[in-house]
Amino acid sequence: MNLKILYEWLYKKAYNYNLFILEENDYEDNDDNIQDAAIILEQQKYKTWLYVVLLTVCLYVLFYGTLIKTESKTVVISNITPDIFDQLYAEHGQALTCPCSTITIPYINFVSNNVTMHPVCSSVFVTKEWIEGLYVANASYYESWDFRKTAYSQVSLHEVSTPDNTIESQKNNGLSRMTLFFNYWKTTIARSNTFSALALNTLMAIAYTDYVPTVFGFPGTYIRPSYFVVVPCGISSVDGNAVNPTYLITPPRDLKESAMQWVAQLPSNAIIVKGFFATCTVLNALLASTLDCLYDLECIQLLFNYFPNLNQVRTVLRYALYVFILSFRATSIGIIPFYHPSMVMTLTALAYAITLFISLYGGLIIILRLVASYLITIWFKRKRYSNNANESSRHQNTNIRKSICSITHLNLFKNINDRSENSIKQQKLTTRIYLVLLLGSISALCLSSSLRTEVVTIIIPNPLLTTYNSLEMKYSTTLRCPCANKTISYGRITSFSPIFHQICLSGFIQDTWIKEMIESTYKASKSYDWRLKAYKEFQILSDFCHLANKTINAAIDRFLSQFFVASSVMNKINFEKQLDANINQVYQSIVYNFNLMKDIIQLIQQVNQFHDQMFSTGTAIYDSALAINVVENKTDDFPIIELEFVLHGIQDINSGLTTCVCATNPKCQGFAVVFNDDDSYDLNDTSDRNHNISGWIDGCLASNSLLLSTLQCLYADSDSDCFAFLLSNLWKTTNSALNSPLSPARIQPLVYDPTVSRYLPNTTISTIVEELMLEQWNTVSSYQRFYESCAPTYCSYSESIRKQTPLGLIITFVSMIGGIVVSLRILTPQLVKFFFGFRKNFNRKSNQTEGVQHNDGTNLKTKIQNIIKLLRTALVDLNIFILRDFGSNVDRVTAKRYGQWATRLYIILFLTSITILISYTITQPYTLTKKFDQPSFNYYNQLREIYGVELKCPCSRIASSYNQFVSIQPVFHSICLSKFISNEWRVGLINGLVPNLTVYEQSDYRRFLSAHLQYLQGLCQLSIQTVNNSINEFLTSLLVTVELLDENSFHNRLDTLIKRSESSAPVLFSQFISLSRSIIDGNVFVTTYGTNFEYVIMMDGTNTNFAPAEPIVYNNNCSCGFSPTCTTQATSIEPNPLSISSVKGMKMGCTPCESLLASTLECFYDQSCLDLIQQYTNYENSSTPLSTISSRFSQNITIDVLKENLFIEEWSTHMNYSSYYGQCLPLLCSYTSIEKYNTLNTITVILGLQGGLTIVLKWICPKLVRIGSKIYYRRKNRVTSVHPIVSIEIPCSVTTNTIIQHTTWNNAILPMNGTFQ
Repeated sequence: MNLKILYEWLYKKAYNYNLFILEENDYEDNDDNIQDAAIILEQQKYKTWLYVVLLTVCLYVLFYGTLIKTESKTVVISNITPDIFDQLYAEHGQALTCPCSTITIPYINFVSNNVTMHPVCSSVFVTKEWIEGLYVANASYYESWDFRKTAYSQVSLHEVSTPDNTIESQKNNGLSRMTLFFNYWKTTIARSNTFSALALNTLMAIAYTDYVPTVFGFPGTYIRPSYFVVVPCGISSVDGNAVNPTYLITPPRDLKESAMQWVAQLPSNAIIVKGFFATCTVLNALLASTLDCLYDLECIQLLFNYFPNLNQVRTVLRYALYVFILSFRATSIGIIPFYHPSMVMTLTALAYAITLFISLYGGLIIILRLVASYLITIWFKRKRYSNNANESSRHQNTNIRKSICSITHLNLFKNINDRSENSIKQQKLTTRIYLVLLLGSISALCLSSSLRTEVVTIIIPNPLLTTYNSLEMKYSTTLRCPCANKTISYGRITSFSPIFHQICLSGFIQDTWIKEMIESTYKASKSYDWRLKAYKEFQILSDFCHLANKTINAAIDRFLSQFFVASSVMNKINFEKQLDANINQVYQSIVYNFNLMKDIIQLIQQVNQFHDQMFSTGTAIYDSALAINVVENKTDDFPIIELEFVLHGIQDINSGLTTCVCATNPKCQGFAVVFNDDDSYDLNDTSDRNHNISGWIDGCLASNSLLLSTLQCLYADSDSDCFAFLLSNLWKTTNSALNSPLSPARIQPLVYDPTVSRYLPNTTISTIVEELMLEQWNTVSSYQRFYESCAPTYCSYSESIRKQTPLGLIITFVSMIGGIVVSLRILTPQLVKFFFGFRKNFNRKSNQTEGVQHNDGTNLKTKIQNIIKLLRTALVDLNIFILRDFGSNVDRVTAKRYGQWATRLYIILFLTSITILISYTITQPYTLTKKFDQPSFNYYNQLREIYGVELKCPCSRIASSYNQFVSIQPVFHSICLSKFISNEWRVGLINGLVPNLTVYEQSDYRRFLSAHLQYLQGLCQLSIQTVNNSINEFLTSLLVTVELLDENSFHNRLDTLIKRSESSAPVLFSQFISLSRSIIDGNVFVTTYGTNFEYVIMMDGTNTNFAPAEPIVYNNNCSCGFSPTCTTQATSIEPNPLSISSVKGMKMGCTPCESLLASTLECFYDQSCLDLIQQYTNYENSSTPLSTISSRFSQNITIDVLKENLFIEEWSTHMNYSSYYGQCLPLLCSYTSIEKYNTLNTITVILGLQGGLTIVLKWICPKLVRIGSKIYYRRKNRVTSVHPIVSIEIPCSVTTNTIIQHTTWNNAILPMNGTFQ
């Protein structure tokens, strides 16, 4: 067949294609008076062509328009592994969400922290045997540069350099705290010039003046290598750069000889110890040293030669390493396997496409057949009436009447074989019922579909900040913009410009001014003259400024290097609130740490009463803390001199008597006085020559004096006479730096400006120091930079909208109308027949006599059998196809047989197809979201019980401080709440003792009673302060929750955080105490209680004898030179008559601090012990012992253990979930479920598929039967090669009066049958 013939064949088929030919049982009953068959055929062809065009266009537009529309769909994937998660994240990125089933996870579950120490920390160099091997009992006898003097102390200080074992951020914080504490201790030691028993910074000596022994203290001197300048201890740089190498020499030089040659060249026989240095303190010497010696076998052998005790650990030769941490490695070892749904963007599924196509096809066929038929009919009528003006006018007049009549006589169930009056009447009634049901069904389903709402997620890609702000104003409760960068450096979004107090920017803290103050000590002729220690106070003030500056800058650097974690963009208010809370927490932490260090050091200094030496650049000064006791020497003519300590106190200026002892009264103070020895004053009247320095206080220590004082004298407008007097009484020098306008050391008075400074001139320096010398932080944050750094790739928000758009309603209407028509065309006639049959049977039964009612059982059985037989016959003979469906060349008998086969095939295919498509479609999961606006707390609880963890409530305030819904009340040990730590009880006891407590025996508890009570009080107060700070730090921090936590998750999370806070609270306090103990031990400080070292000098007849310190030995031959923890049982000793009574649980030892930590509180639980103390202190009031009830600590537990636990009995915690709910304040709660069945959706799908499948299958089934029949007979003919005569047998069960209902396509609104559309 060539193309021309094919074209002609196609053209003929298309030209003659007629879909509007009347069906077999249909007939025309209109009044159009069109009798010409050609015109009718022409109309039918036009209708067919218009119908095909409309069907093609509408089906394409609706089908394609629906398919290309994308929608947000929730895909749930379970059993997620890390590999699957990585794959999903690579595919979907920020759209992937995996909520954790466990929201609180201990770090130990997924983080391991491997701490790698320097190899020396696992070597023999840090073992007890090695350290003890370096101990030399008479170390104080060696000269300062001899390594044997400091070897044991330097090595024993290794413990102070180990920070807490934490991951990177914690490690940096821990190291910074330790560094800050080191620096604080270094400045404290350097400025107070605390005596070392090793005579590193001060060498005690006895000199005879006019045959009277006098105690002098000579400062240790070291050489600054860069300038070869001799620097005496006490004014050397805090950085300890005046250090000298240590050496070993044989034989050791005499102490007196070496002291006289301190600055001379090294002896020719001295051997340098590589890497180890000597300076004023052991701590500075250690920090300046290196590990060179431990890498050198010759140097190690040298140590063995000079330290005989090391021979027992000679295996050290295989080690060569020492002391500090090199690195921390935090390795992630796992990912929490809790992943759930992800939001993905997908096109409509294939099953949905097939379902939609079939549904639209069935509905469009029905609608467009009506539309095409109506339009063509109107067009032909207008065309006909336009040719006859009179007829057109008459037609217009009768148009309304015809429309009304056509509605009245409308019959959609016409049957040409059943045209009786009753049948037509029944058909019209059926039509009216059908139309009512049709309109009602369509209206109900369309209305239901139009009223359905759903929560949709709208996505805005790459939103700008302005776009986000506008969205946040409208959809704040559901807006979510995931950050592409979830960790943002604080340095990117925040900057600091701290402003310090003007004193820290003035010349008063410069070295030039301090040097001037040192020079002014020459002018001090009285021991109480403020100028003798003024330089120390300005040095400490300078140190405070530098420490504060370093502390704050280090804290800022650490903070800016950390990360602001944000999973999604937060609004500006929440951003600033969270950032301010974090900055405030950092500031509070810095202030607390700084003040805790200050308070601990001051407490230890106050309790231990270390021996501090005054210093003058002139000659050595008489040491008032030591008194000389000459003991007769029976072996020779030279006396033995014992130096006895006298506790320091504040003296009365006029009488010279000590009016307040610092050891028993930590608040001792007096006015700072400058004695003017100008000849113009009356030499006999000293009171007139004493001048008070306004605002300055004289305290027990230089640091105490400074902190109690004010800067009032340094202000020009507060007391100008004081500032002028201060300058006039300094040593006059020609130093131009103090006067140069461009010099930072220029001295000019401070100026008070209330707009700049928040401190008044009379504000105490302690108040300023407690605030880290800060005026203001000057914090600047940038929300725009935060948004840019977050860089959200999209924003999504949810809103409730009508589920069906106008286009969706049209598609729904078109999809359902086919199924509704098919269903009602079948059901409505049967309902009407059933009604008429029921009424007929009812009337018949009412006329029957009672005599035949006994046959009802037999009749019922017969009827049931007849019904079953009728149904079987009907199913066997069922034929829903007409002759035209099989072509014009098929006779009626064959068409009937084909129709029965096609009907059976139709039923099978219809049921199979609709079952498969409906089952697959309606079982597909879809997201159902329910919204609850502004739920109250009670309503939320009800919703939680119903929907469980699937209920989601976004917080309107995502960040809330814990103190809004959490309260923590610590319960402390009863000792910290008792009168035993009160000042009144302590003062009452001390008033019965002599002021100089050193007169009591070393084991007499009265010597340490005041110190122990002060230390116990201080430990309790610092513990309470530490706990309260930890609680405050926790309560002022923020709980950030984007969504409301359920009650169990809320309690679990807070329990975890509170327990972590509880466990971390004692860490810093214990570290500081432990570090302080190590520093004091390593530096071998001497206490004026005379309980760790003593000075006993055997005079040799020369004018000057140097006094090395001798360690005191306690129980078990424990020497304070070897260990500061040596103790003995505390007793109360009464000499007349001799009576010794033990004080239960209390210890005496090297220092009050160490002995108290080794003691227990047993005495405070024992009435007899308390009575003993009160008896020996002449205390008249009675004291009630502590209660033994309800304490988790035993009575015999040491105070050191109590200190490690911060004296806490328990933490009383209360969490209020309703308050948390009020802070979160959800404006919207939603419940999202994955549903697999919906009644309305199922009905819609069934109706849509039913109409389309009915039409498609009624067209295709006859074709399949014809094709199958031809194939069958063709194969049969090939086998037999004989053309059989086809005989058609009519089954006897087929009756001629069987009527099969068919659809009329011409006038019927809703068709039942027809050819393929």
